[in-house]
Amino acid sequence: MNWQHTQFDWNRARAFLAVAQEGSLTAAGRALGMSQPTLGRQISSLEHELNLILFERVGKGLMLTDAGQHLYQYVEKMAEAANDFALAAQGQNNDVVGEVCISLTEFDAFFKLPQCVETLRQVAPNIQLEVLVSNDISDLKRREADIAIRYQRPTQPDLIIKKIGTEQAFLYGHEDYVNHFKQAPIEKAAELNLIGFDQSSQMQDYLEQLGWPINQKQFVTLCKNQMVQLQLMRQGIGVGFLPDHIAKRYPELKPVFPHAFDPIELEIWLVCHTELHTNKKVRVVFDCLAEHFAM
Repeated sequence: MNWQHTQFDWNRARAFLAVAQEGSLTAAGRALGMSQPTLGRQISSLEHELNLILFERVGKGLMLTDAGQHLYQYVEKMAEAANDFALAAQGQNNDVVGEVCISLTEFDAFFKLPQCVETLRQVAPNIQLEVLVSNDISDLKRREADIAIRYQRPTQPDLIIKKIGTEQAFLYGHEDYVNHFKQAPIEKAAELNLIGFDQSSQMQDYLEQLGWPINQKQFVTLCKNQMVQLQLMRQGIGVGFLPDHIAKRYPELKPVFPHAFDPIELEIWLVCHTELHTNKKVRVVFDCLAEHFAM
């Protein structure tokens, strides 16, 4: 390699990628933990170095120019290579010290994680656990988390996966509300108040496949937060999907039309990037999660 011609500033490339992905200097600065003026200077320096205009202002945001679009694919590959390098380096670290980030759902974080953290504090007190609570799927390749718990089998080839259990989910509501439908025919399902996740028709489609007469107007509340959904069910607002092991904690929650409902079977997968699985501190957390979540 001719090192005299390798003068490229990687920090400026990182700034360019962040602005391109976030759409503004403000958002990119927030993502990188950098001030907007500093980020702006890095972009200006990169444009001066390349003798190209990379962004044009559109409203309050920034959009890539044709030259910026052409260079974006190369900088994105650089970022992926840098992530791979960092993952490989972390994989060589055998110290059971430092931070490990795990991604899991609200229900898992609230009902299952505390016991695992208690055990982890006993076996590895020098590990600092960062908990990313989200029902969205984290990108381990981009290091949004080191370990994740997912309810769909991952398909990426560069991930280590371990099935740690299954869950069954039913449609639950407060017993005072559910009792109104106790002896009713399934046609009465058209009168249910439903608690959904979002505007998608996934829940409605599933119930219609079972022969339930469901329409969109029955969704009285839409909320992605699982703990809020649980409280709405306990208050008798309506019925929603809930894992049976959680519903059993609340005697007032009962399944509605159980004779006409096929429970949803959910597989639980523990996921880790291949390189990080050779890192001792990550392996300790991985094994602890596997033990506690399989209970």
